[in-house]
Amino acid sequence: MNKKVLIITGAGLAIGFAEALIYYNLGKNDQQEKFKFQIPKGAELLKTTGIIIATSLATAALSNIIENAMQDKEQLIPVTA
Repeated sequence: MNKKVLIITGAGLAIGFAEALIYYNLGKNDQQEKFKFQIPKGAELLKTTGIIIATSLATAALSNIIENAMQDKEQLIPVTA
């Protein structure tokens, strides 16, 4: 697998998980007077992690496709002297 795809996937996982925790806590603390940091448990944590993995892989794949398309087009441009 391409090293860039692994880097993008890893970064997407880290940022995606942090983002998911922020949204989760904003929702859980919406009606609370005092903010309390929480991590989802059980099935909810598994679903959240699955979604994060899927979107991170999709982001990496799309980035790879776009990068390859841009590199191919650069090679097809004729050079005039």
